[in-house]
Amino acid sequence: MKRALPYALGGALLGAAGGLSLGLGVWWAAWVVWFLYFAAVEGMALFNSRAGDTLSEHVWAWFGTATHPGGMRAPSGWARARRFVLLAFMCWLSVHFLTGGLF
Repeated sequence: MKRALPYALGGALLGAAGGLSLGLGVWWAAWVVWFLYFAAVEGMALFNSRAGDTLSEHVWAWFGTATHPGGMRAPSGWARARRFVLLAFMCWLSVHFLTGGLF
């Protein structure tokens, strides 16, 4: 049933190309629910006029990359360390996804 269902629901669009099936299980459903929740929260944040509510704005604040009203100031050592952690994580995540989990 797992292999037939993706073909019935749209074939290659759902990841069934080349004999690969989309594992329609609990984990798949959990990730879909998580994504829908994230999309709803981020969508609400994008369509209001308040500052500091989107994921991007939170990441900028957490990692000290947000611009200041008076212009850019020289970052502190702590801000540089947080920025390095963000850069290292994003580099690792990109390589992790692009190599299929080898890293």
